[in-house]
Amino acid sequence: MQIQRRGQDHHDWSLYKGEGQVGVEWYFRHTTDLPTSVMLYHLEPGAEEGEHFHLEGDPGSCSVVSEDELYLVVSGEVVVTVGDERAVLRSGDAVYVPEGVPHGAKNESDLPAELVLLFGPPDGNPLRGK
Repeated sequence: MQIQRRGQDHHDWSLYKGEGQVGVEWYFRHTTDLPTSVMLYHLEPGAEEGEHFHLEGDPGSCSVVSEDELYLVVSGEVVVTVGDERAVLRSGDAVYVPEGVPHGAKNESDLPAELVLLFGPPDGNPLRGK
């Protein structure tokens, strides 16, 4: 049985020229065979993941492969931008970001926020469209 406890793969990173540090837990980064990667973000008030996108072959991309991404807020509140749209997400809310679309998240509230991020190849969901 593989179990990963909180703190076993924790990093505090400045991401994509965003303000402050984002606490990042990366789950089973080196051991999973799933096509989707999983992270837990912890954002203190004012912290943000700067705007970025994932598109193979584009020199402005933050990754060398194309990836779709899903953000799920588990506590607190964040403001997300996806393309030209901006929305407030609270606990239980999620946003889906297709490959190549600029996006980012910021905690503009007075309380910490946590989000689960799922990201992987855009063709990874066998149930899509069914």
